Amino acid sequence: MLILRPIEARDAEALLALARQLDSMNLPAEETFLEERIAVSQRSFARQIEDWREGIYVFVLEDSDVGRCVGTSTILAKHGRPGKPYFWLEVTTEERRSTELSVRFVHKKLQLRSTEDGPTEIGGIVLDPAYRRHKARCGKALSIVRFAYMSMFPDRFEREVIAEMLSPFVEPGRNLLWDAFGARFTGLSYREADRLSARSKQFIADLFPRDPVYATLFPEHVQAVIGKPNDTAVAALRILEKIGFRRLNQVDPFDGGPYVGASRDAIASVHERRQLVLPGLAREAPATDEGSLVLVAALGRHGFRATMVPVDEHGAPYVSQPSRDALGVGAGDRVTITPLP
Repeated sequence: MLILRPIEARDAEALLALARQLDSMNLPAEETFLEERIAVSQRSFARQIEDWREGIYVFVLEDSDVGRCVGTSTILAKHGRPGKPYFWLEVTTEERRSTELSVRFVHKKLQLRSTEDGPTEIGGIVLDPAYRRHKARCGKALSIVRFAYMSMFPDRFEREVIAEMLSPFVEPGRNLLWDAFGARFTGLSYREADRLSARSKQFIADLFPRDPVYATLFPEHVQAVIGKPNDTAVAALRILEKIGFRRLNQVDPFDGGPYVGASRDAIASVHERRQLVLPGLAREAPATDEGSLVLVAALGRHGFRATMVPVDEHGAPYVSQPSRDALGVGAGDRVTITPLP
């Protein structure tokens, strides 16, 4: 059975293996960083952090049949807070004309912006390749479980939610925009800057230009990657767009990946969720059922848990006895139903 749950200390090795597949700022493949991330996540779920803005919630997808975590996703309660600003490059355009030459140019401009009062950010989604075409729609579940949790605890998160999509890389640890822009102002390689930013982003404020930079000055192949998601991010972006996220005029200052955002309560996976009181008898899905799936989440005797179950022609979920046991719930308990897009 596939179960979504908060990460635990015993998942450290599996998380490192997943991080090596992505190796991004939100999930770098560093043992010490990941051990700290797991500890913060455990305190966040347990509400043992002093400031809710420091909350980091790491979910894992466990295949209980093999006893292994095969996916992960993350919520950062607040990206941009006092002493830890959120930086982005604002993308604008400027039109210039010459009647004398009969020419017109539209220039793309990048300008560094920051705030210490930022939104909630989702990220760190990684799925083992063997599960990407699984009938349980694992990728969608890893994405949607974050919104199911937000809808249960809205006081732990901001009203605005953003996500950054990774941009294309020419090779591991090398990005075209960084080579043409960031490296010239910091003297750092992409890998060095990415690692440093996991601890502190002060060097961005200190060294990046404060005035707008014309992307027209970059080679065309560099301009082409600004605001473009890489191939592995396209599926995740498609899921977010289906539930209400929209493109923002913002890109990541490191790799130029696009930011998308939405109002939390306008996200379909938040406002379309519903609650169900479990009946006395469990419902087993027909063996031939290939219908729609929903995410069933609960705060049962195991804490927060979620799993994917099919629904009948009327939209009622089949919450089998094994699913109830995995969720830690029984007859009369409430569960939350969230559609998978």
